[in-house]
Amino acid sequence: MQASVAAGVALAAVLAACGGEPAASAETRLLVLDGIEITLADVAPYVTFYDGYLPEGGRKSKVLRALEDQVLPLRLAQRAFAPQRAAQRQLAEAICSVATNAIELEQQSQQVRDKRRANLTRGTALLPVGMWAFDPTRVGAVSPPLELPHGWFVVGLFDLKESTGLVLDDYVDALQVGFVTHTRIEFDAWYREQQVLLADKATFVHPDYEHALPSWLRPPKRP
Repeated sequence: MQASVAAGVALAAVLAACGGEPAASAETRLLVLDGIEITLADVAPYVTFYDGYLPEGGRKSKVLRALEDQVLPLRLAQRAFAPQRAAQRQLAEAICSVATNAIELEQQSQQVRDKRRANLTRGTALLPVGMWAFDPTRVGAVSPPLELPHGWFVVGLFDLKESTGLVLDDYVDALQVGFVTHTRIEFDAWYREQQVLLADKATFVHPDYEHALPSWLRPPKRP
């Protein structure tokens, strides 16, 4: 009996040494790009949101999607356009101070050029919008300023329709009022330029996520 236990311990040690049983990493950083540090905690809320309606998806694919769609472009924009973003946030906060419900937001935003009322699913809503809006307790309410790569959105939630079938079929009737530094087309063009400039500027990638990076970003060479 003792011999079999000892053999099992020895086998486990061999597997761990060979990578068969990888030890959990204590590393909290996900990516360091051109001096910008992104942690696993930075992407965690978005991964949790994806888990709620894409339970069959893999964690690494969700980390990649959060990184591509929100966290990485946001962090680059925060560095590049800090004064412009601060000015737009003040405007977003100003409208929140006078619009306490969705109807008031619609009234108070009549002179705002960048606004749109539409039905949105979890899959079509921008990440911060979806994360705020798909909560039945918020029907009729107005969001705080929600931070996006190209600026800030204030959202008024008119209705949430929950499907009797798939969660993917749920949708909200929401008004999105934008206070942005760029249009989406302008921002996407700028971000593509950044991708070319920063493709080789990663100095660290979490070892568990080397294959969960945007396709344009090359991991640092190992020594």
